[in-house]
Amino acid sequence: MNTSPDATTSPHSFYRQALAKAPQNAAYLLLQAPVHLVIFVLVLPTLLAGVGTAIIGIGIAMMIASIMIARLAAELQRTINATIQGRPMPEYPYLVATPTAKARDKILTLLKDPQSWLDIIWVIAGFPIALITWVVALIWSAAPIAGVITPFLELIDIYGGWSNFNSMGLGELLGVPYPNVFDAGFAFSVGLLFAVSAPFVLRGCTLLLTAFSDLMLSSRARQRRNIEHLTESRAAARDAETRSLRRLERDLHDGPQQRLVRLQMDLARAKRRVDTDPKQASLLLEEALQSAQETLSELRQLSRGIAPPVLVDRGLTAAVDEAAALSTVPVSVHALGLGTVHIPEHVATAAYFTVAEALVNVNKHADASAAQVTMRVEEGALRVTIADNGVGGAALSKGYGLAGIEQRLRAVDGRLTLNSPQGGPTVVEAIIPCAS
Repeated sequence: MNTSPDATTSPHSFYRQALAKAPQNAAYLLLQAPVHLVIFVLVLPTLLAGVGTAIIGIGIAMMIASIMIARLAAELQRTINATIQGRPMPEYPYLVATPTAKARDKILTLLKDPQSWLDIIWVIAGFPIALITWVVALIWSAAPIAGVITPFLELIDIYGGWSNFNSMGLGELLGVPYPNVFDAGFAFSVGLLFAVSAPFVLRGCTLLLTAFSDLMLSSRARQRRNIEHLTESRAAARDAETRSLRRLERDLHDGPQQRLVRLQMDLARAKRRVDTDPKQASLLLEEALQSAQETLSELRQLSRGIAPPVLVDRGLTAAVDEAAALSTVPVSVHALGLGTVHIPEHVATAAYFTVAEALVNVNKHADASAAQVTMRVEEGALRVTIADNGVGGAALSKGYGLAGIEQRLRAVDGRLTLNSPQGGPTVVEAIIPCAS
């Protein structure tokens, strides 16, 4: 595993990034306070008036109006956060009444929606935070400018004859020689300090505002989506396991079990004839031996649906090499740097089954003369590619073996892509997050 420091995370690079975004952050912070003030003035008085007059119809209407204003502002803030943070917007976070619901039920849905009240809290609590960051942004934006201008003002003071009209400076208060030069140097130094620290300060204030708004406006929707995703993943894992067990049971019943029954019958017939007809008994034993070999071969094929001990003992690369060796189509395996990367057990198991099932499809349907398996870790995910030079035409639809792979990968937050035009070649790629 590469443990060398990433150049993109070095302090020097981090400062350059903060410096490049400093104007954008300053503009964002300076605009937030006025915008929050307008929203605050529109929402809070309307809400308080609505609560105070809730006993009559106009109070409910005013509460709804305040909630809708807060929602509009929150939706705008979510869009801004998505741009600044570089992450997708959450799904629609609000409760939705059924289309056939009555007007009263729709109003109750709006009023009891937790996210609506979180929007209100964001409006009320966000205003003082925006005001504080506005003051900080104003100081750190104006101080560098003042530091540059002050030396010129001191020159004008000296050569323009304005000394009698100016208030006493810090240099004169301290009684230092050449007070104007001292004031110019001190102001320039302070301005330089503010200028150097401005990218970090502005970035920090921007992160504070966006983090608070993200917590109030988007975290609930993301948590709900994570729960839904976890539920879907668990359901996919159960379905994949159930389908694998049913397929294994069916294959054992239709294949090895029937062969073993026949083998038992052949051995019983040979036993009865070993004394009366040794020649016939010998033929029956040869047939039994052939049947045993075929049963063993079929059991080996079925064992691909069960994680082999070599996967636990020697790792993913050795297990894939073994699966490739069982293929009737020649398969070359390329494991790029896997020896230096820790791959979680569930990721390795999913990758092994992906390769094994894909190679089964290659042997059964591809009519290929060669196949290739490539495995590598990129951007925190294991990428497994299975390519063959067969006839193509594979699909992810139900009824194909690849559909089972896709469902198994969903259980570990992986995804499967397929490129298989008619005439080939076929390329199957699985991407499995190593932290899933």
